[in-house]
Amino acid sequence: MRRQGRARSIVSSAGSFILPLLLLCAIWEIVSRSGLVKPVLLPPPSTVFPRIITLATTPTQRGGSLLVEHILTSLYRLGLGFFAGGLGGIVLGLAMGSNKFVNGYFNPIISILMPVPGITWTPILVLVLGFGDSTLIAVTFIASFFPVVCNTASGVRSVKKELIWAARIMGAGRVSLFLRIFLPSSAPHILAGLKLGLAAGWRTLIAVEMIASALWGLGYMIFDAKEYLRTDTIYAGIIVMAIIYAVIEKAAFGFVEKKTIEKWGVVSEVA
Repeated sequence: MRRQGRARSIVSSAGSFILPLLLLCAIWEIVSRSGLVKPVLLPPPSTVFPRIITLATTPTQRGGSLLVEHILTSLYRLGLGFFAGGLGGIVLGLAMGSNKFVNGYFNPIISILMPVPGITWTPILVLVLGFGDSTLIAVTFIASFFPVVCNTASGVRSVKKELIWAARIMGAGRVSLFLRIFLPSSAPHILAGLKLGLAAGWRTLIAVEMIASALWGLGYMIFDAKEYLRTDTIYAGIIVMAIIYAVIEKAAFGFVEKKTIEKWGVVSEVA
């Protein structure tokens, strides 16, 4: 019975996700072929999706897939930058949320730097680190860091004092207090910050790849297609970029949520 219920839930969620996309593609196809917009500016999905297949089957000099090489390069940069930004944001956020001195020192700095778009650091980083992976990873780190640190600090500060007092009365030490009180209570805020950090890091990385890449990456592929008016490749890159983020967000964070905050009963499972 449980397996059947899960299967129905998966089918239902897949349907609710796919049907709107099919409707969007149908509208896109109609508008593109209606003549309201020049086909070169808005190629129809019937042209864009075959282009994705063409890019995926085009071999590189190393024998791999052209599209896969661009994707793996971008994911490599995202992985390093987001991991460093997420980890650093969680550590500093926990310290800011639990210590008034640390919060008083870092909060003004975070408040000043957070509104600055990550891409604006690119010229400075290019001068210091040069073009290529180092600059791209550093920009991704910066873009990912601020949402994580702010949400983590907010989550720790939202923990009810009564819970902390009760745990201390029962003899809980710092480690036990962190594992049993602070972490479960602030986990939804931390995960929300990580999601926002991933989204910020991903879009910033793609944007910076257009100006500071070393010939590889989805951003470079999209920008290079502009030079030859290959708008089908541009839209193909945008679609692939969106799909990759959706897969990462659903697969990684969905699994973590089920194993942590839903299991702990901090939030209810979405029906």
